[in-house]
Amino acid sequence: MKFKMRVFSVTVFVAAGLLWSGVAIQAYGDIGNMVFKDTKSFAPVVFSHKSHKSAGLGCADCHDILFKKQQGSTDRGNALTMKALRAKEYCGSCHDGKQAFSASKNCKQCHQK
Repeated sequence: MKFKMRVFSVTVFVAAGLLWSGVAIQAYGDIGNMVFKDTKSFAPVVFSHKSHKSAGLGCADCHDILFKKQQGSTDRGNALTMKALRAKEYCGSCHDGKQAFSASKNCKQCHQK
């Protein structure tokens, strides 16, 4: 009885590990664009994981430093606003006009119809 329970426990543990690794592989794969629609009167913001990846960035460059790995979450208690970007938070930490194009001067680069 103890042996069967141990085998069952190990099987569940391994299965959970495989499922988790499958999710991790999916999360680090090509997950495409994210669209932020809550932009007041401006066009939605389209974020391309692919373009950031092709620029040499990896997931860890933004996650979990600037963003959680959960769509729609901001983990520092601040809203993702232009005010926050100008204060070099979130995307603004790189999109400052030096490391990458300025988020506050190139509206159409992010706000796309």
